[in-house]
Amino acid sequence: MSSLVHAALTLRKTARASVGFVLAAVFLALPVLGVFRPEALGVEHVVIALAWAGLLASRASKRRVRVEQEGDAARRDALSRDLEIGLDLLAGTHAVVQALGGLEGPLYPLVYVLVAFFASFAVRPAGSILVLGAIAYELVLWLTMPVIDAHRAALHGVFILFFGILNLLFTRAEIARVRERSNKERQAEKQRIADDVKLFRLVGAPSVGVDAARGPLTHADGEHDEKAQRASIDEVRSSLFHVLELLKRTLELNTCVLLFTTSEGRLRIVELVTDSDDVAEGPFESGAGAVGAVATRGLTMNLEHLKPGYKGLCYYRGPSTVSAFLGVPVSENGQLRGALCVDRVEDRPFSPREEAVLQHAVVEALRAIRNERVFVQLERTKREQTMLFRASRELGAALTEDHVIEAGLSAASGLARYDFAAITAYDEARATHRVVVAVGDAAEVARGLSFKDNASLTAMVVKNKHYLPYRGEYDARQQMLFTSKAALPDMRSVLVMPLVVRDEVLGTLVVAAKRAHAYGDSVRPTLEVLANQLATSLSNARAVKRLEEMATTDGLTGCLNKRTFLTDLESKIRSAARFKKKLSLIVTDIDHFKNVNDTYGHATGDVVIKELGAILTRMKRETDRVARFGGEEFCILCEETDTDGAMLLAERIREELGKTIFQTELGKLKVTASLGVATFPRDAADEKGLFEITDKALYAAKHGGRNRVCTVKDLGHQAA
Repeated sequence: MSSLVHAALTLRKTARASVGFVLAAVFLALPVLGVFRPEALGVEHVVIALAWAGLLASRASKRRVRVEQEGDAARRDALSRDLEIGLDLLAGTHAVVQALGGLEGPLYPLVYVLVAFFASFAVRPAGSILVLGAIAYELVLWLTMPVIDAHRAALHGVFILFFGILNLLFTRAEIARVRERSNKERQAEKQRIADDVKLFRLVGAPSVGVDAARGPLTHADGEHDEKAQRASIDEVRSSLFHVLELLKRTLELNTCVLLFTTSEGRLRIVELVTDSDDVAEGPFESGAGAVGAVATRGLTMNLEHLKPGYKGLCYYRGPSTVSAFLGVPVSENGQLRGALCVDRVEDRPFSPREEAVLQHAVVEALRAIRNERVFVQLERTKREQTMLFRASRELGAALTEDHVIEAGLSAASGLARYDFAAITAYDEARATHRVVVAVGDAAEVARGLSFKDNASLTAMVVKNKHYLPYRGEYDARQQMLFTSKAALPDMRSVLVMPLVVRDEVLGTLVVAAKRAHAYGDSVRPTLEVLANQLATSLSNARAVKRLEEMATTDGLTGCLNKRTFLTDLESKIRSAARFKKKLSLIVTDIDHFKNVNDTYGHATGDVVIKELGAILTRMKRETDRVARFGGEEFCILCEETDTDGAMLLAERIREELGKTIFQTELGKLKVTASLGVATFPRDAADEKGLFEITDKALYAAKHGGRNRVCTVKDLGHQAA
C-alpha cells in the first residue's frame, strides 16, 4: 500500500513539474499548425494571447521568488524555469512573426534578439539548450510549411547559431566580468570598513556581511548592519576631519595627518588634511623616520629648518619640501596608538604653545572615537535587550517543551548566529546525556544521540555548571563535543552552556559556527542570560507537563483516569454519531481480585493492577484510549471498530494476562480477567447507555464462569 502511495505522489510531483513544458509545447505547436496566419486571425487569437501572457507571467513570478535560493535543487529549479520561459517566449515570438509576414517577414529578426537575450542571461546550460531548440524549431517550421527554400532556412539556422555563440562567448563573458569586478569592489569596501572598525576599536559595531556575533546575515540584516557600521565610521571620520581642519587653519599648516598603528604593526593614515599633491596612501613601516619614532617610541618630535628633499616623513611619496615638522604620540589608556603629525613649507619652527595645541587636539580626537564607541555599544545593547525581551516573552508563552526549545533556538540565532545548534537533556539518576534536538549543518550526526558521562565538553559543562570552551575555540581533533563518533570537523567555534535551575542541571545549550572567534566576550554574556531563561522555561514546561499528567492519568498505571476517560468517551461518541462511524468499548475486571489482596497483600495487588495496565497499553492500537476506571477495573475505547474487532482485541488481552506469572513471597501467582464488549450505535444510543450495556456484558462474563469475553448477544443467552 505504501509503495502505491509513494508512486502516486511521485506521479503527481512529476505532473506538476512538467505542466509548464506541456503548455509551452502546446503554444509551440500553434505556429507549426499555421494558427497565426494573417488570413486566419480572429477574436479567438486574443484569448490565446491572454492565456500565453498569463502562463509567461506565472513562470516569471515563480522564477523571481526562487532566484536567491541556493543548492542543487534550487539550481535545477532555475534551469527548469528558464527553459519554460524561453520556450514560451520562442512560441510567442514565432506567433508574432507568422502573423506579420512569416519567416520572410520584416519582424523575423526578433528571433535573433530572443536567442541573443537568452544566451546572455539564462542560467547555464539553459542558454545553449534554447539556442539549439530555436534551430530545431526553425527546421520543424521549414518542414511543415516550406514557404522558403532550403538555402534560406539554412541561413536562418546559421544566423541563430551565430547570435547564440556570439552572446554566449562575449556578452555573457562581459556580464560575468562586470559582476566579478563589482563583487570585488564591494568586498574591498566591506574589508575597508571592517579594518576601520578594528582600527577605531568599535567592537560593538556589527560586521558587514558576517556579524561577529550573529554569523551569516540575511540580505535585510546585511543592509541594516552595513548602513549602521558605515554611519559609525563616517561619524568618526567626520569628527577627526573637523579637528584636523581646525588645526590646519589655526596653525597655518601644509599637512595635518593622523596615523594609527594597525594590528599588523604598520602605520595607516586615519584622516588627512593637506595642500600637497604628493601624499602617499600607505600603509607605512612603523619604524620609518621621524613619524615612526613618534608612533612606536612615544617621542614628541619637533624638527626645525629641514633641508629640501628631507626623506624622514613617510606620508609623502618622495622627498618633501617642508621646513618644519611636529609629531606628537597618540596614546590611549597607556598604550601607543599612533601619531598626530603636522608640517609647514614655510621655515617657521613650531612653538611650545603650538605643541600644546597639538596635544589637546589628540585628546579631542580620542574623545570623538570614544564617544562613538559608547554610542555603538549602546546601540548593540539596545538591540540585544530587545532580542532578549522578545525571547523572554516567547519563552514565557511556551507551555510545552517543544515550543520552549523552538523559541530558545530562534532567540539564539538572533543573538549569535550559528551553523549548528543543539539542546541536550541530562538524566542525573542514570548519568546519561541525550541530544533532544539538533539543527543546522551535520545535525543528523547528533540528532537522537545518547551517551554516558565522558570526557566531552557537554559532560564537563554539566559536571562543572560552567560554559566551555573558555574562549569558544574548537578543534575537533583535540576536543570532543558529544562523543568521538559524533564529531563536527567543520566547526571552528563552539560554546556549550549549562541549563541550570535552582542548582539543578537540566542539560546544555550548544551553538557552533564554522568561522573562528564567533563567541567571544561580547557575545557570551548575552547567551548566558538566554540560557538561564531557557532553563527556567524548560523547568516550567516540565512542571506543567507533570501537572497535566497528574490531572489526567492514574498514578499507579499511567493510564487515563476516570474523569478524563469519561470526557473522551463523550467527545468520541459525538464524533462517531456525526460521521456515522462505529465505536466499541471494552471493560475488563480482574477475577477474584479480593482474594489476591487478602492472600498476597495489597502490594502484590498493586503489582497485578500495574501489569494489567501495561498489557492494555502495550496491546492497544495507537488510536485506542485506555483508562483505569477504579480498583481493578479498566476500560478500552476503540475508535472505528465494530464488535468483532473489539472481541479480537479483548481475547488477546485475556490470553496475555493469563500467561503472565507473578513472583510473590508465597510462590507463583496467576490471575485471569473477565471482559465485556459493546458497540455504538448498535448496542446503545449515547455514552451512558454504552457504558451500562458494556458493564452488563462484563457481569455476564463474571456470572458465566469468569476468564472470558462477553458481548450483548451473551446477555440474551443468559436470560434464556
